[in-house]
Amino acid sequence: MKIDIMAFGPHPDDAELGCGGLLLKLKNSGYSTSIVDLTEGELSTNGDTEIRKKESGKATKILMLDFRLNLGLGDCRITNSHENRLKVINIIRQHRPGLVLIPYSKDRHPDHENSHKLLKDACYISGLEKFESGNSPYRPPAILCYMLNYQFKPSFIVDISAHYAKKMDACMAYKSQFYGTGQNVKSTYINSKYFREMITTRDKCYGLKIRADYGEPFFIEDDLRIEDPLSFFDYLSIK
Repeated sequence: MKIDIMAFGPHPDDAELGCGGLLLKLKNSGYSTSIVDLTEGELSTNGDTEIRKKESGKATKILMLDFRLNLGLGDCRITNSHENRLKVINIIRQHRPGLVLIPYSKDRHPDHENSHKLLKDACYISGLEKFESGNSPYRPPAILCYMLNYQFKPSFIVDISAHYAKKMDACMAYKSQFYGTGQNVKSTYINSKYFREMITTRDKCYGLKIRADYGEPFFIEDDLRIEDPLSFFDYLSIK
């Protein structure tokens, strides 16, 4: 199955937080979308793998994804090994995405940083003709990094205002992670009200930078090409 956009998340819920709005926007524009989770988030303080699977399924429906996979690499065990690269490469070669979304290189969680290096290397090696994996070579033309905890200077910001409510619905599908209620729920950084407000405020802040209600920031290592700067920057005009 050929796919247009493939987002990789270290844990179920990461892609929703970092690029859920973009996935919804592109889906509504007619593109096919997918998420590949690297782990099941089995070391999360609250919830378990069965709960996370159900929550992930609900989020998948909200995002209207064409498919979602979990590579089961092991929570807090993500390494840039040949075995792990091969798993990612086979997914890329099978589905040949035009756009790949991965976490930024710096973050508070080691899985987020380690997954960046793993995914970046796998995308490159996937294009090598002499690297054998059982699938024909293919290198995604564009790799975008999305923001999780560490704030970087974005290459550009995408207006996700029309899709923001649905993005947050997809994030909050992970009730075991983001709702700090219940007798057996332990308090964590991500289930406090401050984390939810930080996500909303941050998306609001990046939206305001581009004269929109909500925005998602992205980083790309390649230079950007603009054909018509006059029309491209029209959004900066005061109306």
